[in-house]
Amino acid sequence: MSRVILSPEMVGNEFTMPQSSLRLSAPEPAVSSPIMPAQIGSPHQPIALVTANKAAHKALLAKLTNLIYPYSFIIFALLFLLAGSTGVQVGGNYWSAHTLGRIKPVASLKVPTHSIIGLNLSVPSDQLAAQLQAVTSQPVSLTVGDKTVPIKPDTIKSWLQITPDATGSKQYIHVKAGNISKSLTDVANKYVRAPVDQVSVTHDGSSSIVVAGVNGARLSDPGSLVAQAAAVAKTVMDAKGMKFTTPLETIPFQAVTPAAFTKLIEVNVVTKQMYLYDNGQLTQNYPVSAGAAETPTPLGEYHIFSKLRVQDMKGFNPNGTKYLQPHVNWINYFLPGGYAIHGNYWRPLSWFGVVNSSHGCVSLPDDQAKRVYDWAPIGTTVITHR
Repeated sequence: MSRVILSPEMVGNEFTMPQSSLRLSAPEPAVSSPIMPAQIGSPHQPIALVTANKAAHKALLAKLTNLIYPYSFIIFALLFLLAGSTGVQVGGNYWSAHTLGRIKPVASLKVPTHSIIGLNLSVPSDQLAAQLQAVTSQPVSLTVGDKTVPIKPDTIKSWLQITPDATGSKQYIHVKAGNISKSLTDVANKYVRAPVDQVSVTHDGSSSIVVAGVNGARLSDPGSLVAQAAAVAKTVMDAKGMKFTTPLETIPFQAVTPAAFTKLIEVNVVTKQMYLYDNGQLTQNYPVSAGAAETPTPLGEYHIFSKLRVQDMKGFNPNGTKYLQPHVNWINYFLPGGYAIHGNYWRPLSWFGVVNSSHGCVSLPDDQAKRVYDWAPIGTTVITHR
C-alpha cells in the first residue's frame, strides 16, 4: 500500500522531514507482532524455516486425514441426519404454522351429534325392519296378581326409539326404560279397582242387601315395575323373551247403610218404588215406572252426572222402530247411554208403581220428578236393584 508524504515544515521546536516534492513512498515492510508468529515469506524469516513449516503442515494434515478416513462414512451419515432432521423440523414448523392458520379452532367447529340415551344397537338401514321384527315379536308377558297377560308387539315397539345417523346408512335403536315402566303400569292398573261397599237398607222392619260388596285390589309394590323396566332395558334387544310380575293386594269392602251417604236415591225395580235418604234418614217415597222387560234398567250403584230442565227424547224401540218423546221435564242422567230419572206426563197416575214400560229410564209424574230434580245435586248416589 502507498501513502502520501507531505512537505516538511518547522513547527516550534519540532522538526520534520525536509520538505520535498510530492511522491509515492515505497511499500512498508511487514511488521511482526511480538505475540503472533511471523507471516510466511516475511522479509525477516529465513527461507529454510518457511519450507519446514510447510512440510510440518502437510504432515499434520496427512495424519488428520488418515485418522478421519476410516470413520468418514459414519461422520458423513451423522452430518446428513443432522442436516435432514434440522430441515424436517424447520419445514414441519413452517407447515404447521401455515396449516393451523387456515384451520378453525375446535371450539368454533359445529360437529353434528346425536344425543342418544340407552343406546343398545346400531344396524345398517337395510336390516332395520328385520331387527325390529325380531325384537317386537319376542314373547313378553306381565303377571298381575294371579292374572298373566301378553304384551302386544305394538306396545314393545313403543319402547324403542329409532335415530338415523347423519348419512342415513345406519340406524340407532335404543330402549327407553321410562316407556317400558309406563306401559307396564298402564296394563297393571287395569286390574286395580276400588272396593264396592255392601249396602243394606231396611223397609217395614226387614233388612236387605241392595248392593253386594266386592273387594278391591291395588298394586302392592308399584315401584317394582320401574325397577324391572330399568333392568330389562339392557336386554330388550336380545329378543329372547321377557316376563314381568307385580303383586296385587286386596282391599276389603265395607258393609254400610244409607247413613254412609249424604244423599241417596234407592230404586227397587221389582216393587217399582223410589226412596230418598238424607244423611241416612228416609225422607220421601215415590212410585215409579222403570225399564220394560225388553229394555230393563241397569242395576248397580251410580251417580248423577248431568241435569237438564227439559229435552226431547228419541231412540229405537225393541222392534227397531224409532220413537220421539218431546218436552220431557226434570231430567237427571245417572248412567251414560241415556239412562235417567225424569218426569213422565204421558202416562196416567195409575201406571206408576204398577207397570215398568220405559226404555231403561226411571220415570215418575212431573210434580214428583221436579222435587227429585230440585233435591238431588250432581254427584248424588243412585242405587238400582231388585
